[in-house]
Amino acid sequence: MSAAVLQGVPVVTHDVDLWIDLPARQYMRAVNIAVRESATMVRNTVIELSDGMLVNFIYAVTGLGSFATELKKAQKMKFHGCEIPVMPLESIRRSKAALMRDKDPAHIHAIDQTLRLRNKTK
Repeated sequence: MSAAVLQGVPVVTHDVDLWIDLPARQYMRAVNIAVRESATMVRNTVIELSDGMLVNFIYAVTGLGSFATELKKAQKMKFHGCEIPVMPLESIRRSKAALMRDKDPAHIHAIDQTLRLRNKTK
């Protein structure tokens, strides 16, 4: 949901999910680099940065195409002083609908409201 928050969806999230183009069996490469740079490993794919931010490395996203396919749809946005590719709200919504965890219906509703408001202002 961090990508959705950057795009104006009024929700709160506790971590940042970073989708990395690595095979799942190599996920520890990213975790180890972060830990060498002063992050703390919380669990297999989650690290805590020195400022307390939790980062979850993701290697596949349910309901979406391949990393390369989805990256083509991404828009560049500023995040903590860096320009990063961010999935569009429509892709975030598709992933949430495919997962449908307990929290996802509320997230989908907030995304839908933001998309409606965005379309009204165009």
